[in-house]
Amino acid sequence: MVSVLIVCEHRIVLESAVIKVADGSLINADKIEFILKFRRRLFALIVGEQMPNNQRKGKYFFKGAYHSIESLARVEEEIKDLLKNKKDQTEKHVLQELLFALQELLTQAKADFIVQSAEFIESGRGTKNIMTILIQEDCAKRNRQNSQLLEWAKTKEGQESTMFERQITSFGLYYRFLTDLVNFLSDLTHSCPKAELQFKDRVAKWSAVKEILPAVLKKAHVKSDHINENDFLKYLKERYLDHISLNEITPQVIVPLLAEYIRHT
Repeated sequence: MVSVLIVCEHRIVLESAVIKVADGSLINADKIEFILKFRRRLFALIVGEQMPNNQRKGKYFFKGAYHSIESLARVEEEIKDLLKNKKDQTEKHVLQELLFALQELLTQAKADFIVQSAEFIESGRGTKNIMTILIQEDCAKRNRQNSQLLEWAKTKEGQESTMFERQITSFGLYYRFLTDLVNFLSDLTHSCPKAELQFKDRVAKWSAVKEILPAVLKKAHVKSDHINENDFLKYLKERYLDHISLNEITPQVIVPLLAEYIRHT
């Protein structure tokens, strides 16, 4: 049943030996940041993008409304249940046409995942064995041993998209796959305390720089509309934030870095 497959809030701790080796090195602050962004994109596919009014809006238009993957899985299940009990040929034909339309929409939805996951897959090149071990452990602990995610993880490098296209043949399967992947990504980040701490420290430093940025601009005699603040913050993150402490984030330290950024841009 689609209704019982939801994104789980409870955490699973991965305990494989490989995670202890990877935490803080192979999986670092950059990887945690990337995983969190990827997970948010997948979650938006599952339940819809969050709107300013805190409501969720699905991406896919079907039967006069926008749907998420979750709601399309429910609609698909309802149509299949109705089809089992219909004897009137006209009514059966209408339902079959709806299922055909859903299949066409599924093709589009799967293409979206392939695009969204391309960078994630590429980032794992050369470490697929480690990721497979961790996905196997996660699926076992979540009692999802029949998950399509396992097959996806075991697929030969470079063949993931082909496997996904072939195996995900319904919105129900697509919903289960995305749910398992989102839960795994959550478990993975929470099972890497060193990397998670690195990321949290970076976020704290980012916030500190953002807070003092008006004073930095004033001290450097730079108007705010003369620089791209987000681009400057990204510049700091990529070059300096991991190498300075939170206490060192003062206007005196940041002003020379702003001057350097302006020279480079």
